[in-house]
Amino acid sequence: MEREKPAGRGRGARKAAAAAQPAPSEEAAKGRGRGRRAAASPQGPGKAQTAPRNAGQGSRPRGAAKAPGGSKGTSRENGSPGAETPGRPAGGARRKPPAAAKEEKEEKDPRGAGQQEPLPAKAGGPQQAEAAASGALSRRGESRGGRSRREEPDGRGKEAPPAAAEEAAGRAGAGPRGLPLLPPPARSGRLRPVLQRLTLRQAEVAAAAERVNFVADHLAAAATRWLYSDKGVQRVNVGSYYEGLKISKPDEFDIMLKVPEVRVELEPYNKGDFKGAYCFAKLQRNKGLQRLNDFVDDQQHLSASKFLAELRSMIIDEVKNIDGMRITVERKKPGSPAITLLIERPPSHISVDIILALEMRSKTVGNILRGRPDIKRWLGEHQKKELDRMLLWLVPKNAKDGAGFKDTWRLSFSLPEKIIIQDHGNKKTCCKKGSKCCRKDCVKLLKYFLEQLKTKHQKRNQFSKFCSYHAKTAFFHACTRWSSDEDWRPENVEECFERFLDYFLDCLKKGKLEHFFIPECNLFCTDSKCGLLAEVIENERITGFPVFQQT
Repeated sequence: MEREKPAGRGRGARKAAAAAQPAPSEEAAKGRGRGRRAAASPQGPGKAQTAPRNAGQGSRPRGAAKAPGGSKGTSRENGSPGAETPGRPAGGARRKPPAAAKEEKEEKDPRGAGQQEPLPAKAGGPQQAEAAASGALSRRGESRGGRSRREEPDGRGKEAPPAAAEEAAGRAGAGPRGLPLLPPPARSGRLRPVLQRLTLRQAEVAAAAERVNFVADHLAAAATRWLYSDKGVQRVNVGSYYEGLKISKPDEFDIMLKVPEVRVELEPYNKGDFKGAYCFAKLQRNKGLQRLNDFVDDQQHLSASKFLAELRSMIIDEVKNIDGMRITVERKKPGSPAITLLIERPPSHISVDIILALEMRSKTVGNILRGRPDIKRWLGEHQKKELDRMLLWLVPKNAKDGAGFKDTWRLSFSLPEKIIIQDHGNKKTCCKKGSKCCRKDCVKLLKYFLEQLKTKHQKRNQFSKFCSYHAKTAFFHACTRWSSDEDWRPENVEECFERFLDYFLDCLKKGKLEHFFIPECNLFCTDSKCGLLAEVIENERITGFPVFQQT
């Protein structure tokens, strides 16, 4: 028996009347549903009607959502009759059915729905509702535009952090001794033209290398005859030109004449500023190298001074026999192991340093590089093993002792340094198969920087004790701290140079630059005026490196 409904104008009364009427046909129900959806207001009685604006376009009114239940739902928007919600008395409190509650939740929180719905219309007329909706869409477009402007240049779609966040990340990830892991921001943008000026011209390089190679081969054969060596004296090209670090002009070359596998016993000389680098060499039996016995002193030590003097005399005689070139031998420099030749080639000259080195038979670089995980992390385990197997060299360099010099030899790492610079990358393809870095560019800039400062202050002779070897040693240490190739990207050469210069300044202020292979050896002498050079460098940095603009 049908239950009698109370009369009234409320929602329950309307639903009761609709239930009492006979069910219409399917076609009539669909037509009536479309009519009701076009005319009914989503806000209920007494709210602003926005349906007439959308009715002409055949779309739902703003803020209305399609019922997930299709034609079986109980909402008025679907236009089909439905039963009462179970447990709800007619004419009682207005409890929304579960489907309508879910639709309202999706409208309030678009992120919970599968698709973001338009904002509901506000009371006050269709004009205000349209303005609110257009404002929300405008703000949404601005936020999307902002993200696209901050996208990374490689197109991966990641949002780049703001500049302040990058700086904070660089400070938070500080490296050893408080130095930043990330390069500091670019400053002047003037370094790339400087690097272009420092690039060698291929025509000049070819002409200079041809002359130097001819002279070096001639002297290597003469040294073999001079020492009566069965194994021969081998020519080894070292120095900045063969390392790819030469700047401006190809006017300086270093050639080492290596005497292979000499048996000596070392006695360390640890006095002075360069501890661990100098030693006395006691000659042992060497078959085929009896000529070395002529250079033994009273204490059975191989005399570096006698050896160097005899070598110098031999070279002076030999260069006279080289046809087609005018070659002179420069005066001896106190404490220097090199014999400097000057090849005259108008309008310029070529300087060639000839150094004779003894390769020790049983002493390897691995004896020196024990416990150096930083080198393995930078160059890799395979490269570290190759360095460990290389034999140590001795060059006839005297250690300074007060006002005079001691007749000592010095350990030489010219060949390992050359190998490291040639294979300087964390990856073996660095600077070889299209992958580039700016490591060498940073060394060139620091070398040129020091040369310019020495020229600028040459009247006072303040910085004469600083040389390119300091820049190269600082470069080795910097590479162990920033070992990844990503830390030396070529497009960031200015930032990387600033970071490299920060490390060099830190060494100057502390007055300590450790030899890369001999940590106990400090390359900064006690009277090298490190603090003064640090002040000059900082002033140049503040003013934008004006010394780079001088020619």
